Amino acid sequence: MCSSSVSCEDQYITNVTLENLKDRAIIVFKIYLRIGPNYFVEIEDFDEKPLILKPFEVFHKEYDPIDLYSINLNRIDLNSLFSSKRARKNIVLATSDGKYVVKAHINRWDPVYDFFKNHLTAVIHPRRATFKGKSYGLNTKYIVEITAENGKSEIIPIYPRDYEIKKFRKFRLTKDTLESKDSLEEYLYEQVGEGLLNCIDINVHDIGAWLEEAYESESKKTIEATYYSWLTYHIIGPVITKISDFRLRMKNRQMRKERANKKLNKDASR
Repeated sequence: MCSSSVSCEDQYITNVTLENLKDRAIIVFKIYLRIGPNYFVEIEDFDEKPLILKPFEVFHKEYDPIDLYSINLNRIDLNSLFSSKRARKNIVLATSDGKYVVKAHINRWDPVYDFFKNHLTAVIHPRRATFKGKSYGLNTKYIVEITAENGKSEIIPIYPRDYEIKKFRKFRLTKDTLESKDSLEEYLYEQVGEGLLNCIDINVHDIGAWLEEAYESESKKTIEATYYSWLTYHIIGPVITKISDFRLRMKNRQMRKERANKKLNKDASR
């Protein structure tokens, strides 16, 4: 199931359910969401410990908001494809077809292999930064940790427009209080002094600044995902790949030739 929320700008997978209807176990290495014929969004990676779905067993998992999608070092925007009715969406599993034996050869599939045959294949990775084991999305501005008198702590994510809603039961945030980490922390302690917030400690983390620094390289350039039809992907894609591979071979050959000439000239000058 896909969803969008106030937590992040991108639509993301909120949950996945797999049911093995066969009478034999299935070994799952990776789970992808395929959008159109060529975009593979990685949902799960079980490479280190493959998921073994026993006969008629069910696997279900819930997912937190993502920060962004990335391909190589670029950010990629998939929202138009998520909303497109033309771009068909399917769950694709990277599995072994047969018994799973450690250190034995497994005939498995991965869209990375397809890329070398067709450069229109794109393997996309959701990126999630976590705070104490949970992701809150790229739009998170601050994380507020509140410790109550009984020692229990509560984590409250703060988003840029949270001054428009009642985030706390007895008071509202203001636009000015969200200008900086210090102003928010000072405002919250004022509410403690007025008896509107019961706690013994408040810690505000500037997650927005941290995320901006963490994703600096991806945020500089965002690629807009383009829809490719079945014909474009399966017919034109391999042709483009052959041309691209040929150009790369020619470029590498030219570089080797130039290096050889430089070496000859260097030896001749001695």
